Amino acid sequence: MSILKTSDARAVHKEVSEIIRRYIITKKARENFSLNLLGDAKDILAMHEKILKYSRIDNAVIDKIRENLNSFELKKAGDFFVNRTVIVPDDEAYERYIWIKKYCDLMVSNNNNEGFDEKQHLIIANSDTPVEEILPEFFIINFAANKETIKKIYDIYSLLWDCNIETNTNVDTEKLKEISDIIAYINKKCEINTEEISRKKALIKNFKYIIEQHKEKINSEILKDVEKRGMKIDVKELLMKNLQSISQIPEVSQIINASVENHIAEIVNDFNISKAKIVSVFEKDYPVQTDENEINKFLDETNREILETEYEYKVKAAKKLIKFEFIECLCENIYSLDEILGIVKFMKDNNAVMPKISNTLLFKGAKNLLISNSVDVSYSLGGDLERRKIAMLTGANSGGKTTLLKTILHIQILAQSGIPVCAEYCEFPVVNEIYFLSKHTGTLSAGAFESTLKAIAKILISGNKKIVLMDELEAITEPGAAAKMISAIFEILTENDNFAVIVTHLSDEILKYVSKDVRVDGIEATGLDENLNLIVDRQPKFNKIGKSTPELIVERLYRLNAADDKRTEKAEGEIYKRIFEKMKKQV
Repeated sequence: MSILKTSDARAVHKEVSEIIRRYIITKKARENFSLNLLGDAKDILAMHEKILKYSRIDNAVIDKIRENLNSFELKKAGDFFVNRTVIVPDDEAYERYIWIKKYCDLMVSNNNNEGFDEKQHLIIANSDTPVEEILPEFFIINFAANKETIKKIYDIYSLLWDCNIETNTNVDTEKLKEISDIIAYINKKCEINTEEISRKKALIKNFKYIIEQHKEKINSEILKDVEKRGMKIDVKELLMKNLQSISQIPEVSQIINASVENHIAEIVNDFNISKAKIVSVFEKDYPVQTDENEINKFLDETNREILETEYEYKVKAAKKLIKFEFIECLCENIYSLDEILGIVKFMKDNNAVMPKISNTLLFKGAKNLLISNSVDVSYSLGGDLERRKIAMLTGANSGGKTTLLKTILHIQILAQSGIPVCAEYCEFPVVNEIYFLSKHTGTLSAGAFESTLKAIAKILISGNKKIVLMDELEAITEPGAAAKMISAIFEILTENDNFAVIVTHLSDEILKYVSKDVRVDGIEATGLDENLNLIVDRQPKFNKIGKSTPELIVERLYRLNAADDKRTEKAEGEIYKRIFEKMKKQV
């Protein structure tokens, strides 16, 4: 059950959570983050230990880890289809493997396997052939889609291991490295890009152009060699010898053969392929032509080699790669790490301190998280300094009473979530319930007044250890009744081990009815500065009523109006003057 018992308390919790959330980098961790108030001191101390452990990491290392968290996400693999036909022996096997038709072709053997595309990779499967040998892509596609993420996981854990930070015992460093090495050559389409396969793919793509270029060079070399030797080709001689081509002339044939052989050797050497596979791609005639059938034969054979090599690599990879759930688990660990490092970053940026668990609510030099350049304040309920745990907070309008209530709530929310607080020092109680009732604006209807009373009754009935923060309850009814109601609330709160602060402007009336177990704290304004802003000592004084000093607000309006040379309503200034003079006489 939630420790935060009112919508106002939960609204403040949301604001504080948002502040921490800004320090979290990954989208998933940031969206899922919310401060989790803990009801057990052991859990809070465990959170302290975890935060302190990571806070000891050198800032430069933390920055490197957080750099790896940029764009970190677990991606969903897209659909894929491989150029493969799986041939199964019978209909029973076909039904067993029918689900793979989404990813490749599946057919029942027809004995002679006629009708299959020779350009496809064929797999002859039995009824018990493991799926990783039929469709290894099914097991590696998620790894391939998350290649960068897995590399980041390895880098992050490597940084942690270098800092001697203990991590999940299930993390196998060697296995992570092996996974990274395996998938380094697999792209998002599950294609293999090892050096050998990439070379062969490039060769297939450019082979016809390469052969064509060599053909042109061969013919050019033949002409140059013939001219160099001073050979003259006599047409009459060709006819007399019944020769169909000059290539049949022994000397010319020798030149053609030598040039073709040289270029075949060059191709073999440049692309590391077998001479036997391309020995016939050139027709040894003049002019030398290419044999398209031989070229296509080479391309088909090479393509099959690529498919087979890729398949073998994928099968080995599928057998070595563990279940993807392992990576999913590591990603969740990384998201948790992101949260912790975000909290550490928050702690260091704000000079936050780890609070101490006690039966005292005490903080020194605390900042309000939602106010920039807020004034540091100190406060306490219970403990050696001031045993009383129930306080009436009084004082100047706009003096910071509501801000102090919210600062108390910020401190308690952070502290009971096991997170450092923005203060110089802090002690806090572990409570079961936290209540915050903010100040009502406007006029409440009878129904709203009744619902507010019911909410207050539930607070007072609860016997659990709690913190109660209420802001100007007198706004819900007329002052005389409000004073008596608030005094009754104070009386009931003092009967149990509660912490409470209630803001009110009715201190004089309430003190007639409450016991000495209720402490009165005051925040006072002492005047106006040169800019006509209230001069307020926002540090509350214990055991002193803080005057609301509304006359200062009236004086401010009066003096602002008097200083306005362009004012159009002189009558308005006269009203402020008369009210101010009346208030001064009463003071």
